[in-house]
Amino acid sequence: MSIFAVIDPSGVIINTVLWDGETEWQPPEGVSVVLCENESDCIIGGTYDGRTFYPPTPSEESKVEAVAEAEQTKAILLAEATLSISPLQDAAELEIATEDETVMLAAWKKYRVMVNRVDTSKAPYVTWPEKPV
Repeated sequence: MSIFAVIDPSGVIINTVLWDGETEWQPPEGVSVVLCENESDCIIGGTYDGRTFYPPTPSEESKVEAVAEAEQTKAILLAEATLSISPLQDAAELEIATEDETVMLAAWKKYRVMVNRVDTSKAPYVTWPEKPV
């Protein structure tokens, strides 16, 4: 069984169906049916241009909310990284850092840089870096 996108004549995905591609099934008249290689590509409300699936465009209001949420998340993650870095940095400056602390200091600094580089204007399509372990 595979996921197929049901696409109206304007290219908008109006539904998705689970279909084996062989069992008799007739889509509604005037629409096309395209196999979704990746289920996450076929989102109702998204579009298909004949070659590529595109996610739905969020409304301006939901976009503003998503950006605000991403900015808040970014601030929290940066604060958390700074709190983790501070004692490790102290140990390094006092030349009493262990090897593990030196490794963690570098990992947390890299994480903080990567979080700082996240473009929150792309919300809700933001990928956050993984925290050091």
